[in-house]
Amino acid sequence: MHRRSWEDLPSTLRRAVEAETGTVVRAEAPSAGRNSTFAAFLHTANGSVFVKGVPNYDRLVTVHEHEIQVNARLRDAVREAPRLLWVVRAEGWLLAGYETVPGEHADLTPGSPDLPAVVYALSQLARQLTPSPAAGVAPLRKRYARLAGWQWLAEHHPDQLDAWEQQHLDLLVQSDAEVPSSLLGDSLVHGDIHQLNLLVTGDQVRLIDWAWSRIGPPWVDAALLVPRLIGERHEPADAESLVSDTWGMKHPSATPDALTAFAATTYGQWRRLAIEFPSPHREAALRGACQWTRYRLHGNKKPS
Repeated sequence: MHRRSWEDLPSTLRRAVEAETGTVVRAEAPSAGRNSTFAAFLHTANGSVFVKGVPNYDRLVTVHEHEIQVNARLRDAVREAPRLLWVVRAEGWLLAGYETVPGEHADLTPGSPDLPAVVYALSQLARQLTPSPAAGVAPLRKRYARLAGWQWLAEHHPDQLDAWEQQHLDLLVQSDAEVPSSLLGDSLVHGDIHQLNLLVTGDQVRLIDWAWSRIGPPWVDAALLVPRLIGERHEPADAESLVSDTWGMKHPSATPDALTAFAATTYGQWRRLAIEFPSPHREAALRGACQWTRYRLHGNKKPS
């Protein structure tokens, strides 16, 4: 996505933003983020604010609207999410201002001092967001049904399947069919857990970018951390062990069969997205999802 600078925005839109922030003296581009036409830390005499958004014609405008609605409800529910400060709609644009969250992106490598705080934060969020404080959020099971990857790969890109995937294709397709029933729940789940969305300051962790949040079982975010950990060179058993005591993973819905189907379907979904929207940033996560799926399907045995 082509990113616009502060100076590129229409002058009327900039004035509308400055009516909320005060005069902008400097705009600083973030080091990460891919889903906003405009994103910047705006520095003013009153402090700084993180602003992001898209033109109304952009296909992701509904994603930004969703994040605005969810963050408005999270403001009073949890402290781990950034506070929504204001929304500007002008000149055919949608922009939202969020509090600037301090911290560094989480280090998920083995032995990292960030790991206990990250795991604790996800556990607390699962507890605090069950049931969901936000009404009208779509269920996660619908996204997993829509983006199911294995049948799509078999029909459209069979040449992209490796030998192991071809050998186990029937089981993988079956997981896609079964996982929606495993994703029933009333928790608000973030749905996009990775290093860039986890900001760490000491033993405090903030979780940013709630654009892909959905309703599902409370174990989802802890489960999504597992392939990220494996992608950072944790062994699958060790990655699972790190999240095993979280509040969500202790929930009765976190059955072995549910987690296995979720692992396989997440892997297939990410395989599909890597073909439709190729990007180097997907490689570690895809490797982790692959290893987790094979571990879940084969237990402690080496996959054939």
